[in-house]
Amino acid sequence: MRNPTKSNSAAETKDDRILGVVEGDPGGPTVVVVTGLHGNEPVGVDAARNLYEMLKDVRPQINGRLIILRANLPALEHNVRYLDEDMNRLWFPSIIEKVRNTPEARIKSNERRQMKQLLPILDDIEERSDTPVVLADVHTFSAEGSMFTITSSDPRQRELLSNLYVPMVYGIEKSLQGTALGYYQNQGFISFGLEGGQHENNLTEYNITASLLLLLYAVGSIEKQYVEKIKDFERHMKEHTKNLPVETELVYQHIIEAGDGFAMRPGYANFQPIKEGEWLANDNKGKIIAQTDGYILMPLYQRQGNDGFFIIKENEG
Repeated sequence: MRNPTKSNSAAETKDDRILGVVEGDPGGPTVVVVTGLHGNEPVGVDAARNLYEMLKDVRPQINGRLIILRANLPALEHNVRYLDEDMNRLWFPSIIEKVRNTPEARIKSNERRQMKQLLPILDDIEERSDTPVVLADVHTFSAEGSMFTITSSDPRQRELLSNLYVPMVYGIEKSLQGTALGYYQNQGFISFGLEGGQHENNLTEYNITASLLLLLYAVGSIEKQYVEKIKDFERHMKEHTKNLPVETELVYQHIIEAGDGFAMRPGYANFQPIKEGEWLANDNKGKIIAQTDGYILMPLYQRQGNDGFFIIKENEG
């Protein structure tokens, strides 16, 4: 078991939440990396820290700004997905407005208090940026299998993310309500989820680090500084994902309700082909059968979470 990322238990400060800032030449892109929206995903924090250590003193300096944030500090400290409610299902304008207008001492939910502390930092980034902001929301998952990105099929996002050599999944950003990536996409950010791999797989930290550096290269933040490292990362990512579909579309989402006794059958992994009628899981009503052919994605093998699994198909558009 990994050691949880530590934070001050009495009161988190802005310095606790901002893992690192690299200020480069003005006028370049602003890239925001959000980690730890789910506290049982500390590998994303470790990978983002690797990125910061690589770039904080690099010469020539980067073009633009890199800002790395940790979101749910108490959940990271306790190594749990959340304490009171899923922080990545709260990003509705109505909830955000209520959080902004309520004194922190009167907010009972840990995740809403964390949101209240995070919002001013993101507001400041938005206000200070004259160029488009790219927001990467970094996650890991409980099943084995390949990493992928959650994004819209907008040509601007597709073109950018194709440079990461990571499978792109469309439609989940619409089906998952209240996500940070969806909210900031509506705010005009180029926003996507980077699902970096299984929580404790040895390759996950490396793959996330590689993807984030390739993202910075793709947006023009770095060029001369890491030419050889970029080539190594490109070779690795191409090899790692060479047998996977480049673009897929969500066709089915199995939502778990409280008390329904959901249990995924063992042995499923991301991008594993499945057939219509295949027995995938059980709940109190009995067998849960695949509604269609496709690939399974994010089968749930952890206690917390409301999404049992997704089924995706290769995009033919």
